[in-house]
Order: sequence, then C-alpha cells, then structure tokens
Amino acid sequence: MFECARFVSLTALAVGVGAVSPAQGPPAQWSGPRAGVDLPQTDGITVIERLEAEVPKDLVLRDHLGREHRIGEYFDGEHPVILTFNYEDCPMLCSLQLAGFVKGIDGIEGWEVGDEFRVLTVSLDENESDEQAARFRDKILESYRGGASPTADRGWAFLRGSADDVRALADSVGFQYRWIDEKDQYAHPAVVMVLSPEGKVSRYLYGLQFSPKNLRLSLADASDGRFASTLDRIILTCFVFDPDSNSYTLASWTVTRIVLSVIALITLAFLWWLFRYVRPEHSSRTE
Repeated sequence: MFECARFVSLTALAVGVGAVSPAQGPPAQWSGPRAGVDLPQTDGITVIERLEAEVPKDLVLRDHLGREHRIGEYFDGEHPVILTFNYEDCPMLCSLQLAGFVKGIDGIEGWEVGDEFRVLTVSLDENESDEQAARFRDKILESYRGGASPTADRGWAFLRGSADDVRALADSVGFQYRWIDEKDQYAHPAVVMVLSPEGKVSRYLYGLQFSPKNLRLSLADASDGRFASTLDRIILTCFVFDPDSNSYTLASWTVTRIVLSVIALITLAFLWWLFRYVRPEHSSRTE
C-alpha cells in the first residue's frame, strides 16, 4: 500500500487527484463494436463474458501437423495463456486482428511467447487442412519478433478440430460466432481471452490493436504476478481493468482510501506537534 501511495502521490501531482474516474465492473455481455471495431450486426455474433469460467481440459484438437493434443496440455499451472479464435481462410478480420495482436505482444519488453506466457490460436474452420494450418502458423510466427524468437515455436500452438469441439471451447469462454452463407465466411468478434495458468478466463481484450501495457498487465494479473516486475505489481495494486475503456485505470476507492489515510496521518502529526511543542511554550510564557 505504501508503494501504491507513493505512486498515487506522484500521479496526483502530475494530473490532479480530481481527474481520476471510477472504474466500472465487467459487463455480463458484450455485443457490437467496441474499441473502434466495426463488426457486422448479426445475430449470434457476441461475447458473453464468463470470467473465472474454465476451458474443457479433456477436449482434443489437432495441431498444424495433425497431431492430437488435449487442451489441458497447454495449461501447466505456471504460465498464463492467451486464446484467440481465427482461421487461415478468413478474408480480412483475422489478419487485421492477428497483425495488431502480434504488434502488441511484440512490444512487451522482457516477455517472450513460450517463456513468460503461451498463445493458443484455434481455427473456426473445421475443414482447414494440415497444409493450411502450417502455412498460417509460419506466416504469423514469422511476423513475431521478425521470426527471431527462439521460444515462439513451442509457445504458440495453432489448433483445429471438429465443429462441435471448437464450438464447445468457444462456448466455454463465451465466444460466439456464426457462418454467413452469403459472405462465405465466419462472422466473429474481434477479441482475445487471457486465461490463467489453470485455464480460467481472467480477461477479455477487444479490438484490432492491443496495447503492450494492457497485454502485459493482463498476463501478470492472470498469473497472480508470477512474472510481474515491481512496477507491474504497483500498477496492479493501484489500477483496475475498465472494460469500457479496454484499459487499466486508477481504482477510485483505492485512491480515496490512500488520500484519506495520508490526510489522517498529516492531521495526527500536526496535532502531535501542536501538543508536544506549541502548548508547553505557551504555558511557560503564561507563568
């Protein structure tokens, strides 16, 4: 709390305590555009936020080589996981979202896919072949760190499965999508889910651009600060995630408690000084 108080004091000097706005709680359901994302207004395309919901660990999907894996294999109790739903034949949205996502995780200094966190990209297309999956994977991994990350190969999995299995995984995290015949494509929200090392939903991040700061704090939060720096821990103490702004904001009640505590301490110190020094001097002069 003292670290938070120091941080808040510095922030207050810079921007004024009155500028802090209270953060909102997470909405139960999200549908339609958020963070500048213009999605088709189609029934069944939505995100029903299910914080703390757990993904089905026994679900079996295939990787880019056709090998089967249980979802539970990707949750080791230590590393947080980012889950995305995209597919190779997506005409536009998937490419835009993944480009923004890669740029975001590329900007997380000191954190590497495969070291501090993992990524699961699950295809919505049940007919995606091994060749398509491998091509898609190579393209995305080549764009991360310029293809120079030594750990991304084992830390970022591209998975596929039957329509029912993918739907089961998507439903577990509240990700809803639908095939549009007239457009010959899947319509789906632009969102990534941050999962805890145990496979529980910790955060939803919406949009086509992802702030490295928000990604890092969300991952640190999901892992209970396991890989967080001292600064990360201070920020997580003083800030809360505001889904309306899709970013972390100062927690108004925390700030209020700290300000009131500081005022109380200053008042007590002043009273102590008053009774300790001023009153005796006044008494001696009276005598």
